[in-house]
Amino acid sequence: MSNSNKPRKHRHKRNYTFMIISGDSDGSTKRLHLNHFKTQLLAYISFAVALAIICYIIYSALTISNLRKMQTSAQTQINELTVTNSTLEASNDMLQNEVEQLSAAINKRLVDEQASAEEAETLAVPSGFPLTGTASMTSAMDDPTSTEVTAITDDNKDDLKGNPIMLFTAASGSNIIAAGTGTVLSVTTDAKFGNLVSIDHGNGYISYYRNQGDPLVSEGDAIDRGDIIFVVGEDNTTLGYQIQQDEQYIDPEELIEING
Repeated sequence: MSNSNKPRKHRHKRNYTFMIISGDSDGSTKRLHLNHFKTQLLAYISFAVALAIICYIIYSALTISNLRKMQTSAQTQINELTVTNSTLEASNDMLQNEVEQLSAAINKRLVDEQASAEEAETLAVPSGFPLTGTASMTSAMDDPTSTEVTAITDDNKDDLKGNPIMLFTAASGSNIIAAGTGTVLSVTTDAKFGNLVSIDHGNGYISYYRNQGDPLVSEGDAIDRGDIIFVVGEDNTTLGYQIQQDEQYIDPEELIEING
C-alpha cells in the first residue's frame, strides 16, 4: 500500500483554559483560552518577576544587615569618642585648674617681688638712725675751708657757710650703724674726725660717717641697714653724719628717723 493511503496523524494543539468565576448573581463564568506560546511566555514572566522579587528580598536583607553593622560600628565609635571626650574634658579641667594655680602663683610672686623691690628701695634710703641706743644731736655746718665744724645757733644760722652736718654724741659701748643698704664707696682718713666711711646707696643718696674710731668695713663691702661701721668707745663718742642727694648735701635731720 502506498503511503498516501496511510491515515494521517493529527497534531493536537494544547490549549489552556483559565476559568474565572465572577461573583455575579446569575452565576455566569468567563473563560480565558491561552495557547502554548502564551502560556510559556506567562510562565517566563512569572518566573522573572518571582526571581526579581527574590533578588530584591536578598538585596534588601544584605543592605539591612550592612546598615546594622554600620550602625553598630558607628555606635561603637560614638561610645569611644564619648569616652575620649570625657577624658579630654577631665584633662582640660585639670589643665585649667593648673593654669589658674600657676597664674595665682605668678601673680603672688609678682606681688611679692614688687613688695620686695619696694622694701629694698625703702631700705636703700638712708633714713635709719645711724646709732644704736640714744644720743644727743646737734645741727651744724661743715665749712671745707675751716678746721672746725660749727654748731648752728639762732645767732649764726644766717651767716654760716658750708655743708649741713649732724653731730651725735653717743655713749661708750653703742655702735655707729649704716642708715640704709648700699655699698661702701670709700674708707679714708678725715682731718676733723679721724676717719670717714662713705656708703653709696645706689639711688642718688650717699651717706657719710665721720668718727675717730677704727672702721669695721672696707671699700666695696655690701652693707645692709643696721650693719656696724664703728664701735663707740671713750675716745670716739662723736659722730659727724652727712647725706648727699644727687650730689647735693641735704640736712640729715630732714631724712633720718629719730626714735630717741
